[in-house]
Amino acid sequence: MNRTERLFQIVEILRSRKTTTAAYLAERLGLSVRTIYRHINDLSLSGIPIISEAGVGYWLDDCFDMPPLMFSEEEVLALSFGAKLVQQTADDFLADAASSLLKKVKQSLPAEKKKILNQITLHAPFGLIDKQQKQKMAICRDAIERQKIVDIKYSDANEDYSERRIWPLALVFWGKAWTLASWCEKRQDFRAFRLDRMHNIKVTKQLFQTTEKICLQVFVDKQTSNSKQ
Repeated sequence: MNRTERLFQIVEILRSRKTTTAAYLAERLGLSVRTIYRHINDLSLSGIPIISEAGVGYWLDDCFDMPPLMFSEEEVLALSFGAKLVQQTADDFLADAASSLLKKVKQSLPAEKKKILNQITLHAPFGLIDKQQKQKMAICRDAIERQKIVDIKYSDANEDYSERRIWPLALVFWGKAWTLASWCEKRQDFRAFRLDRMHNIKVTKQLFQTTEKICLQVFVDKQTSNSKQ
């Protein structure tokens, strides 16, 4: 956490509590009390109305309010398009999170920039992926997060089926389909499985542990190397 982030955290903590001691701030942020004193002084000099009383602690004056988020128009446009793209290409959980994000940002924006969030000049069309892919994505995201081995039945371009046991590492969107970057136990190598060709997905109770040779970074490095050949 850099200095700016620490100062912001201090203000947020002060806003959420009636009174706050330097000792509490130091413990909460993992800093020394002396550093907290210095940061409080810096905030006061910058105009943040911090009130202090010996034996009580610090608190913010009731008149204090944080200014609106200072996004540029291009940043708001990027956020709008990115969130709408997530809504159309990700599972329901992430789509809902994107909607919630837009609502929160809209509340903090000045009036002249709120309309940018509703722009349609950068459009994410409906139906980029179907409901089944979204459901499979949710299952795979959970397996990646919990590092659970997954069993699947996979069909190739010729519709030949094979049973695979894989270590899910990451999900990658290619514009029309999601792929699951994985380590395949059957091939003893990295593979990218298309979600629309994955069937009978079963998240097992077995955990996998990545290594220096079997991890997402090695997968990415190999993909980069192959693309340059």
